[in-house]
Amino acid sequence: MSDITKSNDYNEVYMFFPGIIDAMRDAYYKNPFPFEFDGKTNEIGMSMLFQLAYDYFRIEFEKGGVTNFVICFCEEGDKLSQWRGYADNGRGVSIGFSEQELRQYSEKYKDIIAIEKVKYKTAEEINDIIVAKADSLLNELKNLRKWIIDNFHCNDSKQEKYMLLFFIQMLKIVFMKSLQYKYISFQEENEWRMFFKYPITKETEFIYGEDGDKRVIFDEMVEMLKDKIDFNILDNDIVSYFPLDLSDISAKPIKEVISGPNNRILLKDFQLLCGKYKYDDVAFRYSKISYRE
Repeated sequence: MSDITKSNDYNEVYMFFPGIIDAMRDAYYKNPFPFEFDGKTNEIGMSMLFQLAYDYFRIEFEKGGVTNFVICFCEEGDKLSQWRGYADNGRGVSIGFSEQELRQYSEKYKDIIAIEKVKYKTAEEINDIIVAKADSLLNELKNLRKWIIDNFHCNDSKQEKYMLLFFIQMLKIVFMKSLQYKYISFQEENEWRMFFKYPITKETEFIYGEDGDKRVIFDEMVEMLKDKIDFNILDNDIVSYFPLDLSDISAKPIKEVISGPNNRILLKDFQLLCGKYKYDDVAFRYSKISYRE
């Protein structure tokens, strides 16, 4: 499950930013409610909170600090656009899994992992989604301070820190919701995605260190990631990923392999490979697409 911001679609995770902050500001100006932040009230206090959140995410996006680990599937195993875009111009293979088993796996970790069919939307539809989520976040902001006081019993200065912290976390969760959507121009991919329900932390002390005291939320997910994140090395980049244990999905997770239109694997060689590693009952077939790179 790889860092989605390193995919070939530059809108991943960025889809709702900064639009959702702008939509929240517009919605608040139209229907204001009493609000206080850092000694400032109403529009001034709200604008201050929005600006701090905007500055935080602008920097974090630049540093790669807002992301998710995702594995993507296509409903069709033999598709020209997929051979071109994701299988080395047809020199690779397409690996088939069971939808039912993937759903059962995500259900096993239902508080942490989701599997969703991508919904393809127009720019106008995406904007409507952003506006709706902005309205929902504003409703949560109305009672955020009271919730912090009731649950943390902290002094005034701590309240302001928690206000910003939880608002940022609320926005991160909404940004992760964008992984369910892509622009309609990608529609022919018929994509499904498995991803973490909450934003990934890239804080070294949480993943590789012993420091767990600073955690506020997402403890269970951080525990799952701890000491597990690894890296693919590219010519000009490193891509972090969470290694998915296929044996945790099923005793026989791979159902089929399709040889790409420019792939040279022969049936007997493939069967011999499967025999060596005890991969029983893996179907093998050749692509039906005539494609020359």
